[in-house]
Amino acid sequence: MGNPLLEPFEGVTLEQWADVNAKVTSGTPVEEAIKPIGIDMPKWDRANNEWLTRMRNDTSFTISKIYAAAFNQSASGNLGSGSQVNAESYPFEKWIEAMVAQDVLGKQGRDAQDVLKDFGLTVADYSNISGYWNGKMMTDFSYAMKMQTLMNEYKAKYEGMSGGGSANADIKF
Repeated sequence: MGNPLLEPFEGVTLEQWADVNAKVTSGTPVEEAIKPIGIDMPKWDRANNEWLTRMRNDTSFTISKIYAAAFNQSASGNLGSGSQVNAESYPFEKWIEAMVAQDVLGKQGRDAQDVLKDFGLTVADYSNISGYWNGKMMTDFSYAMKMQTLMNEYKAKYEGMSGGGSANADIKF
């Protein structure tokens, strides 16, 4: 018998759930993205909520691993799908900068998706790039060592752009 955590819910498999979310993240309306799996919006909402709950409660991260692989296979952005992303399509240094910019500017009030647009990326692109570079770091530890140095450099750059304050600091109550 398989893992009950991975059993389909309302006929929706984990892989189908990830595929639909990848399409939505890539710009497809939810109503269109669910057509290939033959369900309606109420059923999708129930399945989506169930899979989110399962993922949140999965301390083994089994669901997250399978979801990420399926999502990245289907997610397509400005750079194409996950299998098309490589070092030439988006350099390591630029990925680290995008990561740090989202963090620092997000703390200052900017929306992460808006920050990604500054880098010419969609959420799907960022997910695919992250999957690619995280995989590289697992096999080539020199990237992991280089990562911290770059993160520190970019953090100083982005914190220095606005003095490190909040984008909402000028609002008085």
